[in-house]
Amino acid sequence: MAREMVYGTWESSVQKLPKYLGALQKYNPGTIVEWQHKARDTSTGAYVIGYVFWAFKPCIEGFQHCRNLISVDGTHLYTKYKHKMLIAAAMDGNQQVLPLAFAVVDEESLLSWKWFLRQLSRHIIRGICLISDRHAGITRAVRKCPDFVPPNGVHRYCLRHVCSNFNSKYKNIVLKDLCWRAGSEYQIRKFNRTMEEIKKQSLEAFQWLDRIDKEKWTASHDGGWRCGILTTNMSECINGVLKGARRLPLTAIAEMTFQRSVHYFRESHAQKVCAAFMINAASMVKDYYDIMTYKNTYSKSFEPVHSEDYWDVPGFELVHDPTIRISSRPGRNQPTRIHNEMDWAQRRARQQAQQRNSSTQSDVPVPGSQD
Repeated sequence: MAREMVYGTWESSVQKLPKYLGALQKYNPGTIVEWQHKARDTSTGAYVIGYVFWAFKPCIEGFQHCRNLISVDGTHLYTKYKHKMLIAAAMDGNQQVLPLAFAVVDEESLLSWKWFLRQLSRHIIRGICLISDRHAGITRAVRKCPDFVPPNGVHRYCLRHVCSNFNSKYKNIVLKDLCWRAGSEYQIRKFNRTMEEIKKQSLEAFQWLDRIDKEKWTASHDGGWRCGILTTNMSECINGVLKGARRLPLTAIAEMTFQRSVHYFRESHAQKVCAAFMINAASMVKDYYDIMTYKNTYSKSFEPVHSEDYWDVPGFELVHDPTIRISSRPGRNQPTRIHNEMDWAQRRARQQAQQRNSSTQSDVPVPGSQD
């Protein structure tokens, strides 16, 4: 088929992956690649792929000039084998997303997330705010990584996912809007007032939210760690950029992360925006808003990867794990994203709620009125 003609087969691509990632390290020194293999294949002696992590040197150095937080997220890869991609992203002083690190794992679990977070701690970050959804694997993994728990760092929940979980349980548009308002309020008194509104609507819904650690999901109790970021939109943005690549073999996916990261740097390169920042307000803003800091974020450059003829031969061979192969089934293509109620249009539901409120109010007799 056409895909195999361009990118090779699933099997040949995974065999090529160590060679390609080695070339990335060769031509972009300081790029990090880490492997965790499964047992060797008994028939070939090759290693069975378990986890692989990579982070580009310019992104690592650029992060030193960004806000002191990252967002992590996982996404499905729609390949012949059951793989997931884990992504970490940061945000610069100009509200632009910086891709930070990638990993391919067999599933989202405590083990895979713990391995990914430990690679981030080892090579890139320490003592920061980590924002994620409430996936059980992430929350348990964070507790086993000292750099993401007090006093070294903190773990915060994506408010959009909290609201999504909340709405899945109570299916009430008014309550869901109140949940978002409560989480996004920056003043404790306003948070408390909104929570009282939720309590009047539903004591059970109030108790559900009250059981979640307020530091993890509310801006009012955050202590300033979030830097104004309430959701995992950073990492989800990278997911969206890579959407078309998620049906490709693994080496093609790795190549796409390199190409898209280069594109981010070219589009965001500080020299293009320096002229727009003529006012020196450095003493009044956080360091990451300073124009020189923003310039330093993208001061490093990527070097092109030469032709495959110049790549070094890796010290090991790699194959897929046959136990996670997906049996092919005829029919329509799988959707690339599983939608939830947070993605559905809410305008009609809100209009209906407003109409019901208006109808209720119109039924109340006005003093002094006559039928």
